[in-house]
Amino acid sequence: MAEKHDKGGRGTLSALTSRVPRALRSPFSRSGHHSTRNRILAGVVATGAFVAVGSPLVAVTDDQGGGSNNRDVAPVAEQSPLSAAVNGTPEAPESVRLGSGGSNEDDSEKRDLDKSERVRQQRAAEKARQDEQRREAEQKKAVQEQTAKKKAFAREAEQQEKQRADRAAKAAEAPAPKPRKLVAEGFLTSGFHTRGGAHAGIDIGADTGTPIHAPQAGTVISSGPASGFGLWVRVRHDDGTVTVYGHIHSSQVHVGQRVEAGQQIATVGSRGQSTGPHLHFEVRLGPGAQEINPIPWLKQRGYSLG
Repeated sequence: MAEKHDKGGRGTLSALTSRVPRALRSPFSRSGHHSTRNRILAGVVATGAFVAVGSPLVAVTDDQGGGSNNRDVAPVAEQSPLSAAVNGTPEAPESVRLGSGGSNEDDSEKRDLDKSERVRQQRAAEKARQDEQRREAEQKKAVQEQTAKKKAFAREAEQQEKQRADRAAKAAEAPAPKPRKLVAEGFLTSGFHTRGGAHAGIDIGADTGTPIHAPQAGTVISSGPASGFGLWVRVRHDDGTVTVYGHIHSSQVHVGQRVEAGQQIATVGSRGQSTGPHLHFEVRLGPGAQEINPIPWLKQRGYSLG
């Protein structure tokens, strides 16, 4: 029978022999030694040839006698094809199958990659869930803080309104303060610019020794004798105006002294050109400057004449 060849130019029988496991090929001797493994190999090769060529090998030449020996071939030819012997069967252990081994390695690597991808996706999903929970917690905290601030602002506004109402109620209940007096127990005896317009101030009659108070804070610039007034006191106030107190009986301040509003600075007298105990009071825009009406000036500062 003519030997068939594969695409690589090798004989079909040689190609089949090359697929036989090395454990079965290694004991095979081309020198013609007869052995049991030679018979098994011959049966496997014959079966493969039947599958490849399409007809069975009817005889195998015996190594010793050159004759035919069908006893070793027929039982093997009737068994499973060579592919089952090479690749294994469900009954055969997997260890005798002649697979390349690469497929299992690829499958294992693919399973590892799939597992790694699943782990990565699970971690990403867990991180996304944690980020969402953190954002929700931050938003909830911000809303709570804003609500607390609004409540605190409302409470503060309510307290301020209550305080204003309390102050207004107390002010309504409290009696109006009495006007402070320039001269205690005094009365007006002569007005501004009377006597033909020559009177530069006003006269307030009172008993000798009645206290005289400064209507606002200032500094004493005169305290002592004065022509026509007998004895006087002059105070320059913080706004530049100057007040004059004439015909006094005594002075309780000295030049350069700082006095406050309502502080006693002198007592009523009748010194100088006077017809009786009284206070001559003037308001000028500066030392020796033009005089103004003292009555409106006193009222603006909460003072009465006496």
